[in-house]
Amino acid sequence: MRNTIVNRFRDFVDFNVIQYGHEDCRPNYSIGNFVRSNHLIHYVHRGRGFYRMNGKEYALGPGDAFIIYPKDVTYYQADGQDPWEYSWVEFSGAAVEGYLRSADFSREMPVVRGSSAGKAMLRLTETETLNPYELYCRLMEALAAFVTRSPQPGPMAEDYVKYALNYIHTVHYHGAISVNDLSAYVGVNRSYLCRLFKEKLGVSPKQYIKTYRMNNAARLLAETNLSVGQIAQSSGYEDQLYFSTAFREFFGHSPSEHRRMAAGKKK
Repeated sequence: MRNTIVNRFRDFVDFNVIQYGHEDCRPNYSIGNFVRSNHLIHYVHRGRGFYRMNGKEYALGPGDAFIIYPKDVTYYQADGQDPWEYSWVEFSGAAVEGYLRSADFSREMPVVRGSSAGKAMLRLTETETLNPYELYCRLMEALAAFVTRSPQPGPMAEDYVKYALNYIHTVHYHGAISVNDLSAYVGVNRSYLCRLFKEKLGVSPKQYIKTYRMNNAARLLAETNLSVGQIAQSSGYEDQLYFSTAFREFFGHSPSEHRRMAAGKKK
């Protein structure tokens, strides 16, 4: 029996719970041979099964846990005679990679044996009525149980860019945001952040924010019936006329023309 809870409140930049659940699997029940967009951790409470990742297979039993990394092809299956029961959580966020460097999980060894995280995983996955803050705390409690080493040295250049992108994507692209705001949040000076964006992404933070907003606006024009004014505000532009001018400069046609073109493609 599978019980899945989807979290609709994903406002935390560092860690966001996407969904979580608890499953008492039937014999030989399997999931996989595809890739995921986020990280997932499974903790085995009882029974047995195996996990396959990047061509390597791991037999698992009570007290074991395994991690799924984004973009890796994975497969896992319950034992035919003693199928496993596990709790699982899917999560994302700017701090995930830093956490994993302090835990025993890695792509080279995606399995942790004999973990003490069982009670914490149950506290997280067996409750459906948690508010976002309680859910965040339960996730932290569960993840902390997997950390066995001291925190690693401060963020690397890639981390700063990830923190900035997560801030833009999940919280502030639709509101007023400046490069100074972004650099203050990440904790580095403006010129250093601009250099990192140029090195890692090939564009400045300002250009990235504009591109992200414009692509969001184009998607809303194609997929919704919101007015141009509503889409402007949803994409971080308070002035509809300024938005329309910026949209035309970016795409070469007006928002209204973009909507008509998108509608024509659907026919």
